[in-house]
Amino acid sequence: MSPYETYLVDARERHLEELFEYLRMPSISTLPDHAADVRRCAEWVRTHLESIGLRNARLMETPGNPIAYADLLDAGEGAPTLLVYGHYDVQPADPFELWDTAPFEPAIRDGSIYARGSTDNKGPMFVYMKALEAILAVDGALACNVKVIVEGEEELRADHLDAFLAEHAELLRCEACVISDSALYARGVPSISLALRGMAALQLRVTTGGADLHSGMYGGVAPNALHALARLLASLHDDDGRVAVDGFYDAVVPLPEGETAEWAKLPFDEDELRAEIGATRLIGGTEHTVLERLWAQPTLDVHGAYGGFQGAGIKTVIPHEARAKLSSRLVADQEPEAVLELIQRHLERHCPPEATLEIEWTLAGAGPMTMPRDNPLAGVALEALAVGYESEPLFFRSGWSVPVAALVKQRLGVDSLLLGFGLPTDGAHAPNEHFDVESLDRGIRTMVEFFRRAGA
Repeated sequence: MSPYETYLVDARERHLEELFEYLRMPSISTLPDHAADVRRCAEWVRTHLESIGLRNARLMETPGNPIAYADLLDAGEGAPTLLVYGHYDVQPADPFELWDTAPFEPAIRDGSIYARGSTDNKGPMFVYMKALEAILAVDGALACNVKVIVEGEEELRADHLDAFLAEHAELLRCEACVISDSALYARGVPSISLALRGMAALQLRVTTGGADLHSGMYGGVAPNALHALARLLASLHDDDGRVAVDGFYDAVVPLPEGETAEWAKLPFDEDELRAEIGATRLIGGTEHTVLERLWAQPTLDVHGAYGGFQGAGIKTVIPHEARAKLSSRLVADQEPEAVLELIQRHLERHCPPEATLEIEWTLAGAGPMTMPRDNPLAGVALEALAVGYESEPLFFRSGWSVPVAALVKQRLGVDSLLLGFGLPTDGAHAPNEHFDVESLDRGIRTMVEFFRRAGA
C-alpha cells in the first residue's frame, strides 16, 4: 500500500465518526427554525478545515448563512490554484415516516451510510477534506494551492453566493473550480460530467372574470380560467413533446463531433429507463437520441397547474383564475433571461382571448455550464479516477443544475470540474438518502491522486 492508503486505513474509524458527527447536524437552510443548527454546522466545517491543516479558516458572513473559507497557498505562484466548492446545508427530511432510520442519526446498512445530506453534499465534500488531510499528514504540503469555500444556502438560493463571489473575486482568484456537488454516471463507472444544464422558471396567472361563478347560472357563457390555462399550456409543446416556443432552440450549440459516439461506451438501455420512469413511451421525438435529450437539449416543463375547487367532493363553480409554474432546463449557449423572454412572448401570443395573462414572478436560476474536454484539469481527473476505481473513466453530461458552476465562470472567469462521488440512485432530496461506503473510500483515494497530480 502507498503511505496515503496506509494513513487512510489507520484513520478510517475516526473518519467515519467525524462524518457521522457532521451528518447529525440538521443544517436545513430552507427552514428558519434550524438557523442555529445551520450556523453550528458552519462552525464545524470551519474548525474541521483548520484541523486538517488548512490556514486562514474563518466564517465569512453573507446576508444569509455564513460561508466557511480556508486556504493553503504554500505551493507558490508557479503552481495552479484550485477553488474547492461544497455546501453544508441540506434539504428538509420530511416525510419522516418514509425513513427506515432517523434522518439525522446516521446508520450503515448494506454498505451505505443513510442520513439526510449524506450524498448531497456532506459525504462528497467530506471526501475532499479527508483527501487533503491525508496528503498533508503524509507529505506535509500540497503540490497545488487550494482555496476552499463551503456554503450554507445551496438548497435555498444563489444570489447571496453570487454577491459573495463578486465581492471577494480577488481573494478567490484561481485557475479552476473543483465541485464536489456532483455524481458519477452509475455505480462502478468512474466518470466526469463535462456539462450541466441551466435553469429558468416562472409562475403565470390567467383570469377570466372577477369572481368564481355558479356553473348552473352562468355555464355556457362565462369563460373558465382552467379551460383557458389548459389551452395555453397545451400550446407549449408539439405532439412529440418538443418545445413549440418560437426561437427556443436557436441558441443551442451543437454537440462536439464524436461526443455522442463516446457515449456509446456508457452502460445505457432505453427500455430500462422507460421502465424506471414507469412510462409507456419516452417523449421528445426522434431527431435526437435519448441521452442527447437528457443532457444536451433544453426542456420546458409544467410543475404545477391549479385553480378552482380542490377539496374533496364537488363544488360546481366556474373558476375565474388559474395559475401554473413552469421551468426550463437550459443548454449552451442559452441565457436564462433570454429564454424567459421567449416563453413570455409565447404565452402572450397564445393566451386565449377571453383570458388575461399575468406573469407573477420569474427566476433566472442558473446558466448552463460546459467544461472543455481538453482542459488539462479534466485529464488529471481522468488519471486520478483510473487509480481510484481501477478501471477506465468516461465522460458524460448531466441534466441537472449546479448554480455555482455558472457563477464562478461569470464572476471569476474560470471553468469548473464536476468531480463528485454520489450515485444517481442515492436518493438525494428523498427519504432514505444514502452514500455508499465504497464511494467514500474510492472517492478519498481518487482525490488524493487528483490533488497530488494537479500540481505536477
